Amino acid sequence: MWRYFVYRMNEGKREYLLLKRSEDEIHPGIWSVCGGTLEQGEKAYEAAAREMKEETGLTPLKLFKADTVNIFYEDIDDRVHIVPVFLAEADKGTVTLSDEHTDFIWCDLDGAKKLLHWISWRENIEFLDRCLNEEDYFKTLKQII
Repeated sequence: MWRYFVYRMNEGKREYLLLKRSEDEIHPGIWSVCGGTLEQGEKAYEAAAREMKEETGLTPLKLFKADTVNIFYEDIDDRVHIVPVFLAEADKGTVTLSDEHTDFIWCDLDGAKKLLHWISWRENIEFLDRCLNEEDYFKTLKQII
């Protein structure tokens, strides 16, 4: 399992992609970021690039590993998950949703923080935005693609 945050530059301003979960998915109807699980033999960053294309139709121009993880307990499987966090810069393509999501929105940092359901995701997106804005934080990112 892993999470990745997608952004693009639009007229000189950074926008983040949020996806609304389908009603038949776990945590239905919430605004979320992209994520998924690994396939056999796959590395987390490979899965992030694959899932970005599958979930959104977009291709990552750049993919960064963030110097943070999400740790949470999921009651559905009664497990504690430690989840790597990635940041992807999207190409200029059109978003094409998979059946896992019903809607999407591009929004600025404040809009994303208002819509994201989980507090840890709000903290992640704020940290990642800071990484893109401040050199000391940016050097903590590792570019993979």
